[in-house]
Amino acid sequence: MAYRLEITDKAEADIEGVLIWFREQGATAASQKWLTQLWDTLSTLENRPERCAQAEESQEVGRDVRQLLFGKHRGIYRILFEIQDRSVIILRLWHGARDAITANDL
Repeated sequence: MAYRLEITDKAEADIEGVLIWFREQGATAASQKWLTQLWDTLSTLENRPERCAQAEESQEVGRDVRQLLFGKHRGIYRILFEIQDRSVIILRLWHGARDAITANDL
């Protein structure tokens, strides 16, 4: 049975921030490619999201936060999510170069 994807407002803002950055760079085609690849990656969470490892900060924030890596080279993002019943809640899209997440970031 497939899981339903839900995206929080913070995760939506993270995605929009990346798209704004692409637009500022004049990279419209790259932004569309990036967004398509992101949605393709997110859709893999509809089946077996539990395959993804727990995020390092999970115990510190007191939640079972899991992560799926997306991107390559210097553009690696951590898709941070929780599994609740038959839903996968996308919490944040966190650039790999950023500091660890805190409970306030979620």
